[in-house]
Amino acid sequence: MQTKQFIALFAIGCLTVAATRIAAAGDLAVANPEAAQKARRAVERGLVFLEQDAAAWRNERQCATCHHGTMTVWAYMEARSRGYAVNPETVRDTVAWTKERLLERIELPRDTRQGWSMVNTPAIYLATMAQAVPSQDAVSPDDLKRIADHLVRHQESDGAWAWSAAPPKNRPPPFFESDEVATRLAFMALAPHVPPNAADQSPARDSRAKAAAWLKNVELSDTTQAVTLRLLMAVREKESPDYVKSAIGTLLERQGKDGGWGQLKDRESDAYATGQALYVLNLAGVAGDSAEVQRGVAFLVASQKEDGSWPMTRRGHPGVTPSDFKIPITYFGSAWGTLGLMRTVPANK
Repeated sequence: MQTKQFIALFAIGCLTVAATRIAAAGDLAVANPEAAQKARRAVERGLVFLEQDAAAWRNERQCATCHHGTMTVWAYMEARSRGYAVNPETVRDTVAWTKERLLERIELPRDTRQGWSMVNTPAIYLATMAQAVPSQDAVSPDDLKRIADHLVRHQESDGAWAWSAAPPKNRPPPFFESDEVATRLAFMALAPHVPPNAADQSPARDSRAKAAAWLKNVELSDTTQAVTLRLLMAVREKESPDYVKSAIGTLLERQGKDGGWGQLKDRESDAYATGQALYVLNLAGVAGDSAEVQRGVAFLVASQKEDGSWPMTRRGHPGVTPSDFKIPITYFGSAWGTLGLMRTVPANK
């Protein structure tokens, strides 16, 4: 596939459809200039935290991860596309360092040892970022083709992509949450690699067909992240306006009285779930001046700490207590908080 065709498919994949609560206009900056300005300042603080904490993690651990790596790149690409200032040299260095460490392993044969056969999570997130930010230049079409080939090789025989292949201690929520979440992310990542002619066969088309069958029969996860990704998938797959409207409504029903979203229905609101919800609601076309979005923005602005991060607590699960891995969950949550605000409120032009 030619590069221009490839990029065009990414752009098409990010188009949204019309539905109730969706509007072509509806700018928070117009409806509430003061709130928009507070959100912009929160974004600027968030970007400072993400840059400084990523540098500290890199210097101390020499390790690129989903949080201090992939999410850093995503935040930088989103910031540039929304008009926020980021240091070009820092961006180039971070992208090169992250890709060197995260993409070098994706072409290796699948590791069949117990606990090591799970799909490459950073690769999925990089592909998701590329679709969400069509103007990004961190991940090339060649990189994305390598990621797609990796996903085809690592699909389970039942059609899913597994995070459950690793021991529980190695897959703490929310980022290693369920095979449903992994499968939806991989399904969307493969979309640009399917030939436009329905008669043309391809490994990506076959993989997506198997995944669609698995998703149709799987017991759905009752988490905000899963609900959010179902909405994103509905938008990407160009489902009917009524279908998208219903998916938006399901996500909005989970919004808390404080304006935020919790990772679970009975869990307190946090930046991870709230930022992710706001980000995808924007991709789905929900107006920035809607009451629900304004409440979500207000929650993030009010709960941000002085250093630009957001308070986060990891959910406990087998082998891990809520207090473990504090640095990764704080970074992941702060990245999503910053992304949600950036997507909702672009920088001043």
